[in-house]
Amino acid sequence: MKLVATIIFLLSFFLETSITTLPLVFLTLLCLAVLTRKEWIFIIAFIAGLALDVSSFRALGQSSLYFVLFIFLVFLYERKFEISTKYFILIASFLGSFGFLIIFSYNNLVLQSVFSSIIGVLIFAIFSRFHKDVEKNIKF
Repeated sequence: MKLVATIIFLLSFFLETSITTLPLVFLTLLCLAVLTRKEWIFIIAFIAGLALDVSSFRALGQSSLYFVLFIFLVFLYERKFEISTKYFILIASFLGSFGFLIIFSYNNLVLQSVFSSIIGVLIFAIFSRFHKDVEKNIKF
């Protein structure tokens, strides 16, 4: 799981900083947070946000703040909802991507958010194949 997560995270970081405007790092962090449910994801989100801000030439801390706050909200909803489902990832990635794209003034918000939610479910499917704590009866 760690190797797959590292590869997907580095690939999403490279793609977001060089090719696309989709929030791929955010989607990867969201899927990792939902599957692992560990507190160390906040540190990873903070460091990834700083690295993303540096490589995207934005003010330091903007992405970090958004990543940490959104993951905090996901962990708050963990007690009320089942968060390790593809439906939760679909909705959370759409809303999170929409907010991210609004904050950083991107164009085509709805279209990019729809694509982001589809990619988020795909990343979740890949991670869930390698994660040992996910139920094996989740079908994609």
